[in-house]
Amino acid sequence: MAALDGRVVIITGAARGLGRDYVRYFAGDGAHVVAADVRPADSAAAEGTALGPRCLGMEVDVRDRASTDAMVRRALDEFGRVDVLVNNAGLWRGLHEAGLLSCPSDVWDAAWAVNVTGTLHGYQSVVPAMTERGWGRVINISSMAAVFGKDSYGLTKAAVEHMTAGMATEVGHLGITVNCVAPGITAFEAAIGQLENAGDVVAGNAIRRMGTSRELYDAMAYLCSDSASYVTGQTLRVDGGGVLR
Repeated sequence: MAALDGRVVIITGAARGLGRDYVRYFAGDGAHVVAADVRPADSAAAEGTALGPRCLGMEVDVRDRASTDAMVRRALDEFGRVDVLVNNAGLWRGLHEAGLLSCPSDVWDAAWAVNVTGTLHGYQSVVPAMTERGWGRVINISSMAAVFGKDSYGLTKAAVEHMTAGMATEVGHLGITVNCVAPGITAFEAAIGQLENAGDVVAGNAIRRMGTSRELYDAMAYLCSDSASYVTGQTLRVDGGGVLR
C-alpha cells in the first residue's frame, strides 16, 4: 500500500503470533518496523527486513513507562520519526477461564497492567514524536470479548475501547488519529491451541469461519491511509459478525 511506503511503524507484542505477522505485512507494504516485545523480537524484525525495508527488534516491557519511552527514542534515533503505533501487546491466556468471582488478584492485576496500562504507556510515549510532525496513527487492539464483559480479559478490552475514544479526543487537533481494531477468533496458533470453544464461537458468527491476520492487517492499513483521515475514536470490529447476536 503506497500510504505506508517509507512510514515508520512501532508494533508491540511483535515477537510471535499476530504481532509477528503484522511486522511482515507492514514491511511488505514498504514500512520500516520496530518490532517490540518483552521477548526477543530480532527474528521477527529479520523477516521484515528480508522484504526490503529496514526493521529492528527491541525488548520492551509495556508495563514500564520508561521502557516505552526508550522504545520511541530508539525509533527516533534509527529512523528520525514515528508515524504509526500498533498497541498489540496483550495478555489473554487463562483469562477467559477466570470468571469475575474466581479471578485471582495476580491474574487480574497482570491483565490490566499489560492490556490497559501498557496501551496507555505506548500512547503517552509516542504522541510527542507524532505531534512534532503533525501526523500520526495510533491503533489499539481490542477483542470481540469486550462486548460481553464476562471475564477479566473482556473487561480490559472494553476499557481499551473507551480509552481509545478519550485518546482521540485529546490529540485529534494535533493531526493524530486514534482507533481500535477488535478481532474475533483468528486462525493463528494461540487461538487454535488455547480456546477450546473456538469452533462454537465461529459457528455463531454471521461469517462462519475464523479470520486471518491479513484481514486484521488490512483494517489497520485502512486506518493508516488518507481514506481514514477523518476517522478517529472508533472501534472497527473484524470478527465475522461475531458480536451481532
